[in-house]
Amino acid sequence: MPVSNTLLNLHWLTFTSFIFTFLVSTTLRAGEITSFTWSSGIASVALDPIVPPVAPNNDDIVGTSPNEIRITQKDYVGIGPVDIEFTVIPSGGVTEYLFTEGVQNGTGIPWTDYHMQLGFGVGSAFVPSPPGDGLDFDDGVSATSPFSFSPFTTVIVTEDDIDAFGGVIVSPSFTFPFVFHIDVPDGITTFTLRQYPTTDFIPEPSSLVLSSLALLAPASTRKRKKQMS
Repeated sequence: MPVSNTLLNLHWLTFTSFIFTFLVSTTLRAGEITSFTWSSGIASVALDPIVPPVAPNNDDIVGTSPNEIRITQKDYVGIGPVDIEFTVIPSGGVTEYLFTEGVQNGTGIPWTDYHMQLGFGVGSAFVPSPPGDGLDFDDGVSATSPFSFSPFTTVIVTEDDIDAFGGVIVSPSFTFPFVFHIDVPDGITTFTLRQYPTTDFIPEPSSLVLSSLALLAPASTRKRKKQMS
């Protein structure tokens, strides 16, 4: 029995509607950041209250995203990673966030580099974000949405990593702001922003002498005690 053109058209419309719905549901992905926790044994972290994005699903906008996460300060007392874990809920599109933050170098050591990495989990359970998962450092679509890591003169940005160098953050000092963008996808419930400074600083000879004396002092004390016993 021949199938009418009307029935064929109905099946075709149903099929194309399914394909469109599937494509929309799989490509328009985003996440809304709702809260955070931080995990580190070496620093304190202060963030402004997190509010719903004023422009959700705004991926690849021209200029600076109005959805701001403001990390007012991370107070480092030692050189090591600081993991900030953000909680995410679906928002139905790709949401881009502007991050501005400051760092307090209380380590007593000048920093010559600063690093950021996107991933999941904290501490020893941290794993880097895999390529192509939608979570990434947005590289900006115009000159008005740059990455800024003053006083560092060179900033290398890849999908999941930022490396800033070519400057020095002395200790003690407070530096503000570092500026960068992150695209947050649907399909995840949390993600982690890991950060840590590094240094190529070589101590002056006088500092090396003092360090050597500090290391030798316990040995000398043990030797005197042994001679007296």
